[in-house]
Amino acid sequence: MRQQPDEALATAFETLLSDEDKDENDIQAFLEEHTEFLDTSAWLLNHRLHMNCIIAKFPIGVRTADFAYLTKSSDRWILVLVEIERADKPLFTTSSKHVGYSSAFNEAVAQTAVWQDYWVQHQAELRERLRPILVPPGMASNRIDLRRVLIIGRSGTKDFNQAQRDRIAGLEEDNKIKILTYDSLLRSYRAGRASKKCLLSTRSTGYAIKRLDALPILLFSYVLPEHLTVPAPIEAELVSEGYQMDAWRNNHLLRFNEKWATKPTEDEAGDVHPAILRMLEAVDEKAPSKPAK
Repeated sequence: MRQQPDEALATAFETLLSDEDKDENDIQAFLEEHTEFLDTSAWLLNHRLHMNCIIAKFPIGVRTADFAYLTKSSDRWILVLVEIERADKPLFTTSSKHVGYSSAFNEAVAQTAVWQDYWVQHQAELRERLRPILVPPGMASNRIDLRRVLIIGRSGTKDFNQAQRDRIAGLEEDNKIKILTYDSLLRSYRAGRASKKCLLSTRSTGYAIKRLDALPILLFSYVLPEHLTVPAPIEAELVSEGYQMDAWRNNHLLRFNEKWATKPTEDEAGDVHPAILRMLEAVDEKAPSKPAK
């Protein structure tokens, strides 16, 4: 669900970006707390943002991507890795004779290229890391492509000039990377195109919900406790939203309306759309009856 922009929050983000004493870790913390500022529109396929989830500090080799997210179509996945750099790093040199990238920008792009190299050599390993959330299971073996997003610098109140835009467009096309500035994040947020996401972190056995900035989509319909850690405060919040977490902890997937392991009770049914109830009743009618003892 898209969020109405909060100008005070946007100003707070701008203040953070302008503070020379703040670095990428501070920006990371802000984006984890306010996930609506992280633009995930790059590379989205027709199924949009997978499960409405993003992953913080996704490990890839000896490095980590600041954020990662998945998107899918009927026959493939795209894993998007996001690198955030300081807002004061320039993209271009100040030379008036030619349009050249700054050394800081070149270094940041090169850092993301390391991910691409690792992906080429270790796709099987990374697929296994993603497997718990490559759902539904029938799509788990589909092709996975890697794409990159680099968030760096400021573009000011206006976009870059045409020559600079052309250079960036060429770089994006040749390297399968999307370049965003912090001003583009702010413009997207202020235009009302932002939406909150559920924030995950990686674990040795799978994933954990790090922050419930928004409800996930179908996460509990496919992923069991073996591969998903839910801290107690977040579980309590989910219970208050109507999720049958006791059933889920007993390894029952929440397939009904994403919240129930079984057909809802009469009390619960009051919150269910009539179309959902009709669907559940149809499932019950088609289910085979238990044999008499």
